[in-house]
Amino acid sequence: MGWRTWLVVFSTAFLALFAQIYTTVAAPSIIAFIVRDVGSPDLSIWVIQAPLLIQAALNPLLGRLSDVVSRKMLAIVPALLALAGSILSAKANGMVMLIGGGILYGTALATISIVQTIPAEILPRKYRALSNGISFLGGSTGALAGVFLSGYFSVHPNGWRNTFWVQAGLYALVIIFIFGFYWPVKRSEPVKKSWREILWDCDPIGATMFVAGSTGTLMALNWASGSYTWSNPRVYTTLVVGLVILLAFGLYEWKGRNDGLVAHVFFRAGRNFPLALFSMMIEGWIFYSAINNITPQMHLYLGWASDSLKISIRQLAYQIPSIVASLPIIWYSTKYKDVKTPNVIGFAMFLATASAYAAIRPEWKHAQLAIAFIGGTGQAAPLTLLISIVQFTAPHKFLSNATGLAFSIRAIGGAFGSAVLYTIINGTLRSDYGPHVAGAATGAGLAPDQIPAFMAVMAGGNGPPTLDELIAVMSKAVPSASVAAISAAQNASHEVYAKAYRMAWASIVPFAFLALASVSYLKSVKAFMTDTVEAPLEPESGEGDFEKQ
Repeated sequence: MGWRTWLVVFSTAFLALFAQIYTTVAAPSIIAFIVRDVGSPDLSIWVIQAPLLIQAALNPLLGRLSDVVSRKMLAIVPALLALAGSILSAKANGMVMLIGGGILYGTALATISIVQTIPAEILPRKYRALSNGISFLGGSTGALAGVFLSGYFSVHPNGWRNTFWVQAGLYALVIIFIFGFYWPVKRSEPVKKSWREILWDCDPIGATMFVAGSTGTLMALNWASGSYTWSNPRVYTTLVVGLVILLAFGLYEWKGRNDGLVAHVFFRAGRNFPLALFSMMIEGWIFYSAINNITPQMHLYLGWASDSLKISIRQLAYQIPSIVASLPIIWYSTKYKDVKTPNVIGFAMFLATASAYAAIRPEWKHAQLAIAFIGGTGQAAPLTLLISIVQFTAPHKFLSNATGLAFSIRAIGGAFGSAVLYTIINGTLRSDYGPHVAGAATGAGLAPDQIPAFMAVMAGGNGPPTLDELIAVMSKAVPSASVAAISAAQNASHEVYAKAYRMAWASIVPFAFLALASVSYLKSVKAFMTDTVEAPLEPESGEGDFEKQ
């Protein structure tokens, strides 16, 4: 392995993942501030979910396509679209443009199966935990940069636009590095395939059903996250149709062909493939919905932080331990060829985190940092090692396909989690917020006829976050409101939000337990961690059966 191999590992495993995870966390962490400047709060969920929808729908398809044709082209073209989408988002004058930009840069998120396959195949198999660990480090530092920079930029009106300009610069670097240094070699094929054969190898029937089914399912779940209720026909009909198509996809992959998107060879290694996929789904459920979306809101609505920068700083209690913990995990799993033990410990810490948050109180401002530390430390193992387990179940010709399935399942888990958690939180707020906050204000002396104006300022918890700011606004909107009434109302608001968050986190606990049980039954992959290099980037001298592609 020469310097070019390691430079490509950096370009794909670290830099590309840095850009993609920056994309995943930056906009969601400041969505409240984007809404403040461009409006349309009812559409804001799609800024978060549209890229995830694209990722979930296209991940296995792009992965399979890269197994059949060229990884390089399929890594660069979506990055170009992401560059355009980032610029569009930075210049957006409304939520629709932001959603359009999200759809474009969502195509780059769907290449995670490709950019995590490249380092896995150009390094010896015994370094597969290392290559995925480098990817995790890239993603974790990207998340850290995304949360911190977006919070820093959003302190000022329209400052969030700089978040997307940075994102555009990151994708430009990805394009330059991959195009400049990734020139793979391939073994000469004895028989050239026709385009019809190549198309069939990509499983067009299965791919069409998977894209249609996952898109319908995810759209329904996103609508249920805030735009509509579960009883709305748009939600349940779309969900039923999507799930039926996914069921048909599963039956087709089982009985229709044995080498489709869900190739039967994945299951020959035993139980590792389904157990790892299930664990990835739960990890996505926890991270995308709870950690990435709900936790930043907790800082604001429970009174722990009053602006985006302070929220970002508090989020470091999760991000930094995650990065630091990954280093000994990479070393241990590579040296001892053990990927099971760190996963068991990681999901046990996830279970502890969810259980602690299920008892959260507004006065836990400092205790929450300790909970975040545990959760961040626990996240390091699953994302570093579960992908390695999935990849060890796949022959090389299905490597990117298997990787794509894992990340698609993770994104679907995130969408399900978001729908469930937002349903729980919004349902609690609808039933409890008005009566409790208004009751606290009148109990502290506010006249009942002032309640409508008073509650209009509180705006379901979206009023000024600090007591001083709230008093300043109330002094103009409701001059008769006393400091005692305002303070009582704000405290009641914090209590109602805490109840909603407790119920949301409590719903995660049983799934975290099931994931812990799943990784406990994983089989050892020690026998697969060999010196074999499946696609050397720099062939040894004397090998004449390679050609540049």
